[in-house]
Amino acid sequence: MRGLIRVAVAVLMSGALAGGVRGQDTGGRERARATLPPDLFAQVEAVAGEAAGRGLPVEPLYDKALEGAAKRVPPDRIAAAVTLYAGRLGTARQALGPTASIALMVAGADALRRGVSEDGLSRLGSPGDRTPMAVVVMADLVEAGVPLERVLEVLRYAMDRRAGDEALLEIPARLRALMRDGHTPAAAADRLRRLIRDGRIRPGGIQRFDRPGPPAHPGTEPLTQDRPRPKPGG
Repeated sequence: MRGLIRVAVAVLMSGALAGGVRGQDTGGRERARATLPPDLFAQVEAVAGEAAGRGLPVEPLYDKALEGAAKRVPPDRIAAAVTLYAGRLGTARQALGPTASIALMVAGADALRRGVSEDGLSRLGSPGDRTPMAVVVMADLVEAGVPLERVLEVLRYAMDRRAGDEALLEIPARLRALMRDGHTPAAAADRLRRLIRDGRIRPGGIQRFDRPGPPAHPGTEPLTQDRPRPKPGG
């Protein structure tokens, strides 16, 4: 769960930083120029220029290069990673539509890296309903082994009910809890889908999942073998 939160925060922060960019010449580029070796910066600059010509955001590309440098990744691997990342951003944009926000494209690119197919991204709700968090959760469910069709069903029910980011983020944790109890990924997803369908999810969160009902009044509990029946006339 903590890993998912880190991914989600990174995606949303990336979108927030890039969301106000309009001219594509951003602080990330200048940081990359000051940090990267000249040859590597030239390679990243070339990839970014080609991406900008295709209408893709370039700030995430510079951020990817800086991330690699901070981790002391060899320059040739950084250049290859940036090139692959640009390709995933393009695929995500194609799957999510030309109106997809930068944050949504970044989430889509990460989802593709984690095993979500382009077809899966394109089938995730309608363009107006897709959010970066929904894409992050989709990737987490796919990584957990849930078949794509069931992933789409769970998220469709959640998005139809206008579940917020907090509610969406809770879904993978609930799924893993069910799997720890012995459910297969598919069966756990079916259980979640039924709970959401039956209204046990709310826009403010899904903390109501499996909440026990109110306690019974004394004398109304069902009789069991542990509780002897009263004797006639007793």
